[in-house]
Amino acid sequence: MPRAACGRDDTAAERRAWESAARACYQKIGLPFPERVVWVSSPLVGAFAAPIAACLSTGHRNNRVLDSVYRALDDTAGEAVGHAVRAAVRVAADGAVSDPVHGAAATALHAEIAETMGSAMASAVRERARVTPARKESAPPTSRNVPTGALATLATASQAAVGAAVDAAVGGPRQDTIRGEVRRLWRAHLAGQRSDTWLTLVGLFGQDAVPPLDEHRSWPTVAEQAAAQSAPAGWWWWPFRGFVMLCPRPAELYLEQVGEGAGVTHRPHRADGPTAVWPDGFGLYFWHGTHVTRAVIDDTLTADEILRETNVEIRRCAIERRGWDRFITEARLAQVGPAVPDPGNPGQTLTLHEVPADIYATRVRVLLCTNGTVERDGTRRRFGLTVPADCTDPLQAAAWTYGLTSAQYITAQRRS
Repeated sequence: MPRAACGRDDTAAERRAWESAARACYQKIGLPFPERVVWVSSPLVGAFAAPIAACLSTGHRNNRVLDSVYRALDDTAGEAVGHAVRAAVRVAADGAVSDPVHGAAATALHAEIAETMGSAMASAVRERARVTPARKESAPPTSRNVPTGALATLATASQAAVGAAVDAAVGGPRQDTIRGEVRRLWRAHLAGQRSDTWLTLVGLFGQDAVPPLDEHRSWPTVAEQAAAQSAPAGWWWWPFRGFVMLCPRPAELYLEQVGEGAGVTHRPHRADGPTAVWPDGFGLYFWHGTHVTRAVIDDTLTADEILRETNVEIRRCAIERRGWDRFITEARLAQVGPAVPDPGNPGQTLTLHEVPADIYATRVRVLLCTNGTVERDGTRRRFGLTVPADCTDPLQAAAWTYGLTSAQYITAQRRS
């Protein structure tokens, strides 16, 4: 399984590229670039640190309330994340508390900054589309390049994970200024992966041949943007007047290849840990492209918990991760007809089982069979295949998986 990881040199180069691109965006909308540039260790840290720092910059400095927010963060997201948020807030809000008017403007203008930059990017996208072919996912992922489809999937998942963490920490009925700002502003980030132009801009400034932007250099031309063929995979950033906060891509990212040749794509997947991991330990879990909870990958759910899962896709992934052979036994799925010898796999048996109606969108049954190939440890893996609900016996179900009739399957050669 390919893994895209970032080394120390790559990290320093990409940070320079990110900051140059952010500076270009500020120049584009006529705002001075902030002196305080804060790098956070994950989207989760930025989602808390940016709103808290912006709130403190308005002059709202109720230490009792701030301490309660930090305690809630420690309890829900963990002390490591809490310490990282505190450190980022100290850097971002340093010296800004004495200027509440300027701080208030920073908070109020955040939406305006995002909207203006969004318009500029949309215009650049239209221009760039005339001279640059669309990016393809056929290239294998590297430490410098993550397919846009996989990146969009990760972006959606990180949004959901961060949102759940924010709700857990400050989403209760209790109201105060800091909690309100966290709830209001955590979504107000500029997600680089959602704008091909932004990624191209970051990639442009990652090229050694392109000098950093200064007061004499204008917004990159369409031709310059087209020259940036492979932009590094960016993540989130929060621009304000008093500070700009940026989050790098994951330190580790695991992808699996889907398909072959020109149609190959990549999607997030890892069976033994988090698929995307940031330096502070914040991670996202995926099973063959579907965002799941850690419990699914760690395989700690009971069969009853899996059956009670309301999300159909997560429930399906949990069953696949557990393995149908174990799940059938643990969930006590009713057997349809007797076990029969597998004519395509001598010495092995086939069994057919009912599947509860709410497991899949359509009614199915599951055929439990044995792999024809011996594993390295000498065992044969038992696995389940979903078949139409109108299959009435194991032989009919096995034949259906090969597009055969029961009579044809009985005379088939041994499966591999």
